[in-house]
Amino acid sequence: MDFEYPAELAAFQAEVRAFFAEEMAPERTRGQRDPRDLTGYSEAFERALQRRAGERGYLGISVPREHGGGGRPLSYKAVFGFEAAYHDAPAIDTALTLVGSQVLGYADDRQRERYLPRMLAGEVLMSVAYTEPEAGSDLTRIQTSARREGGGFVIDGVKALVTGAHKSEYACLVARTDPDAPPRRGMSMFLVDLRGSGIRVERRETMNRWTLGEIHFESARVPGDALLGEWNRGWPQMAGSLLAERSGMAHMGWATRNLEILCAHARGTELGGRGEVRERLAALRCELATGLHFAKRVMWRQDRGEVPVHEASMAKVYATELLQRIARLGLELLGPEGTLYRGSPSAPYDGLFAWEAIERIHPTLSVGANELQRDAIARAGLSLPGDP
Repeated sequence: MDFEYPAELAAFQAEVRAFFAEEMAPERTRGQRDPRDLTGYSEAFERALQRRAGERGYLGISVPREHGGGGRPLSYKAVFGFEAAYHDAPAIDTALTLVGSQVLGYADDRQRERYLPRMLAGEVLMSVAYTEPEAGSDLTRIQTSARREGGGFVIDGVKALVTGAHKSEYACLVARTDPDAPPRRGMSMFLVDLRGSGIRVERRETMNRWTLGEIHFESARVPGDALLGEWNRGWPQMAGSLLAERSGMAHMGWATRNLEILCAHARGTELGGRGEVRERLAALRCELATGLHFAKRVMWRQDRGEVPVHEASMAKVYATELLQRIARLGLELLGPEGTLYRGSPSAPYDGLFAWEAIERIHPTLSVGANELQRDAIARAGLSLPGDP
């Protein structure tokens, strides 16, 4: 397999790279930091950047043309994600990356006409609200309920650990709609306006100071067109959306940036002459190349219309744990000062590796914990029996 990008895709990557280099230049980002947001930037900065990306057609580059997108293969979307991560740009969790597969796959024509233009333009923020206090990795335990009333629905329950809930206009959620049905057959999917009555969002601080949202639905009335897809088909719709278009390229963007910073640091100090340091950096460079090639393999298969389930799980496990290994070496090479956090005057690289050491726990738990991903790899990739 040829892992080099075709000329057209390479040209697109160069264009996107130049876009982010300009947008994320120090004179643009100065004064725009917000440590309470996962992106690290203010909501105003994030929205402005996404609008400019939308104007260029980047956000919907792989959305079919009949829905207003660029119609390019999924590899274009993956390359955009890689460059956004590499440049630390708040353009990873866009409405399209989070909720696009649900809207494209399950919405009716009127819903698509309502949501897609704003999603493509970067004019709306959305979040995914599946997890609950008693339903983390096991989403069959979802307790949030929705019942029909009049021409709409009434939703009660709590959704937890929702990234970006505090700034999102809409949340895609799954609620139990048939309490007597088996766990996987009695749920439905909704796209809910979080500005409605009976809905309250609370922010919960993480170890890294940014916040996750807790969304409380207290007899919240939502219109009939909030239902996304079929009644009581929320489970397969949710499972399908979690599998959609995942290659690990964004994680590899962060890993590439962080390792480049460490290598440059070693070259500029006496560390570069130490055998152990050289060996460990070289080993991580080998791991990075392996991860990049595997992520590209998943990406090419997606371009062919395949759904590489266990390969996507492998890419996720490998990339997220590689980020942890790079962060740990960063702390070792930078010494005690490396543990200083962002904002500390003496913190090297503005506290990047102190932040990374804590932050890179999170991706191994979200979007399917790595333990569950390994189970999927064992079952689908190795044909091993599951737990009894």
